[in-house]
Amino acid sequence: MSHRGLDWRVAVTTKHLVALAAFVALSFSVVGTAAAGEKEEMRLADASGVIVAKVPRSDYTPAVTRPAILPALYVALGAVQAWDVYSTRAALTAGAREANPTAAPFAQNSGSMLGLKAATTVSTIFLAERMWKKNKVGAVVMLVAINSATAAVSMNNMRNAKKLGMR
Repeated sequence: MSHRGLDWRVAVTTKHLVALAAFVALSFSVVGTAAAGEKEEMRLADASGVIVAKVPRSDYTPAVTRPAILPALYVALGAVQAWDVYSTRAALTAGAREANPTAAPFAQNSGSMLGLKAATTVSTIFLAERMWKKNKVGAVVMLVAINSATAAVSMNNMRNAKKLGMR
């Protein structure tokens, strides 16, 4: 317990939010760098700009290429789902109740909540994989929306846990 009676595991600090934002930003910057490197040809030139040598490239081209952003969004999905489990547990411990009627039967048992979140994560990734084959932009937009909504719910859970912990 802290000096104000709050459990240190419940309070959301600016440090945690900055760390999460940095993680997401770094994920996207690495993906962007990888995508740019895939398209760039490696060439060596002398001072006059004449190409001296060209690094041979493979003739292999996959039939369908996956958008580079999808794996980063999958990692972010796993992270926000884990945060949701943690924040839900913190809010319930502080005295809140589960407002989602679908998740309420699973909320009191950590194992069943983890199973629910694992199934949700796997099914979301499965649906996104099927969707990107026909609509790549739609798959990315769907994952960004789901990740954003889950993050908002988790932040609300932490706010409620902090509020109820002060009583």
